[in-house]
Amino acid sequence: MFDADGEVHPEVRFGDLAAFLWMRETGQSLDGLQPGSPWLGTHQGTAYHLLFNGILGDRRPAGGNVLTGTVLAALCRDHTHDGPRVVYGEACLLGPARLASAGVTFKQLPHAVPR
Repeated sequence: MFDADGEVHPEVRFGDLAAFLWMRETGQSLDGLQPGSPWLGTHQGTAYHLLFNGILGDRRPAGGNVLTGTVLAALCRDHTHDGPRVVYGEACLLGPARLASAGVTFKQLPHAVPR
């Protein structure tokens, strides 16, 4: 999954990283990703999302991999959920107050990946 520098290996694909994160977060194997969706699933009331490899259709280096207000709105629109959310991504442009009001915990890749 990771190269010698601790970065996500360039050959790792969305599904591989999604399954790895889901197992680390929940202790369970990931059953059936929704194609084209960053939502991995909901476990014990928390929804998990992964912004990686341009899953939202934007293939620019930071496109779709950065949590912005627009991306957060899309996550909420595409997967309605009233509880907390964990979002893994490359970077976050939202401040702590905005994340807290949305019930989002942001985890930066690869630094916050539980190993």
